[in-house]
Amino acid sequence: MNLRWFQNHLISLIGGTVFIVLLAGMIWLLHDAYTQQDSVLEELTAQNSSLEGLRSERTFPSKENIQLLKKDRDNLQQLYDDMRESASHPLLHGPELIRDVDFRKFQEATVNRLAKAAAAQGIRAPEMFGFSRYDANFPCRNPRAADDECRRLLALLSKQLVTVEKLVNLMITNKVEEILAIHRTEVEPGEVSADALNVPINNNSSSLYQTYPFELEFVCDTSVLRDFLNGLMQTDGLFVIRALKIDSKAVKLKSLEMPNTGEPSAPNAPKPAEPTGEVRTRRLNVTLRLDLVEFTAATPANPHHGHE
Repeated sequence: MNLRWFQNHLISLIGGTVFIVLLAGMIWLLHDAYTQQDSVLEELTAQNSSLEGLRSERTFPSKENIQLLKKDRDNLQQLYDDMRESASHPLLHGPELIRDVDFRKFQEATVNRLAKAAAAQGIRAPEMFGFSRYDANFPCRNPRAADDECRRLLALLSKQLVTVEKLVNLMITNKVEEILAIHRTEVEPGEVSADALNVPINNNSSSLYQTYPFELEFVCDTSVLRDFLNGLMQTDGLFVIRALKIDSKAVKLKSLEMPNTGEPSAPNAPKPAEPTGEVRTRRLNVTLRLDLVEFTAATPANPHHGHE
């Protein structure tokens, strides 16, 4: 081989060299492709195995799981209903009031009844029984309330007035010596009277229960307070005592050797003895904070729930 031969076959040599290089590149690419294919096939095989494993497992939540959850929910609802039934008392409802003048009439009639009942027992009581704000004013006027808002306010005032009548009658029945004050939460903005109680009403319909706060101040002795608290637990409406403050002092009462029963004595019977001594007893100044508690009515269960 000499230089002339290379010159005569230069094109063939270059073409052969290029062909060999291209062939080597194609072989390398093919080998790399086979390697990647093996890796992809291995990964696909692993994923297929995982898929088959998932397919072979039980679906969650299964029908049995759903039934168990539904049963637990029903049991919890039954427990709550039982608790509410055992703790609930008859609800206190006032008359449905549409206009502010309707409340004024209802208020005047209620206050007059309570005043006469207290006077009949010789019990001093506040003139307006916690509603002095409306002695000369009408509700829903200061500030002016829209019709829907006014009906809501009148419903709250009606419930409060019925509740106060229930509490005052209980104090009168148990013969407290004096009713000093009755405080309630103001239900509308604006003027705040001396009867206002700075504790909010919780009557959110989404709550499990609703509370209407009141505070009573009265004078009595120990036995009357005990009877009043016992009667509070037995009356209509569920009342929960939040705070009880008692200031007591000893007082002296005249005693008789022979008490006067009020019955006519026999002609020859001795006259009742004059007071001969003094008996000490305790007079209690009581401040009682309590809430009227009403449980929210249960929402009927959806009969199709859990069967879809």
